[in-house]
Amino acid sequence: MQKFKLLLLCLSFCFSSIAQETWIIDNPHSNVRFEVGWEDFSMRTGEFKVFSGSIVTDSRADLTNAIFEFKVDATSVDVIADRLAGHIKSDRFLDVEKYPEITYFANQATKTGEDTYLSRGKLTIHGVEKEQEVSIKVKGAKETKKGFIYGLEVSLVVNRMDYGLDWGSPRLAEKITLVGHLLYKLKTEEKE
Repeated sequence: MQKFKLLLLCLSFCFSSIAQETWIIDNPHSNVRFEVGWEDFSMRTGEFKVFSGSIVTDSRADLTNAIFEFKVDATSVDVIADRLAGHIKSDRFLDVEKYPEITYFANQATKTGEDTYLSRGKLTIHGVEKEQEVSIKVKGAKETKKGFIYGLEVSLVVNRMDYGLDWGSPRLAEKITLVGHLLYKLKTEEKE
């Protein structure tokens, strides 16, 4: 009986230690784009080329208790017009020399549908931290030759004025929509 209890204790410890998984973004198969209205009838679009992020969860099927971390290299902004990219990076807007990162952190999400969630966390842009809602749609998950992958689409609408980004007004709209098509892969410990 004593050996049986010891075996159960060992098994429960093993399962609890592997139950939590960390997923990291696979950058070559992901993108983060934005769009903002211009002159009331046009649209400016662009993307960030460099970003990283992780999800720590104890369930692939339910992200309600997941921890989300996301970082964008603000210097990696890319738009069709070089002049506009210069304005965005300058001290009149993102001020990337002083604030080189945009970050998001949340430690839970609310299930809103079969494959959708609403995350509420801290978004930091231009040195200003605000609470921000992010919509999450699970696009799918599957086993591949290179391991397990997990696809999410995330979207959020940011009022740039809340973060002190007032350059371009009134021609540039106050709200910026960001969308990320993110492919995550299961993080594995490096073998020694």
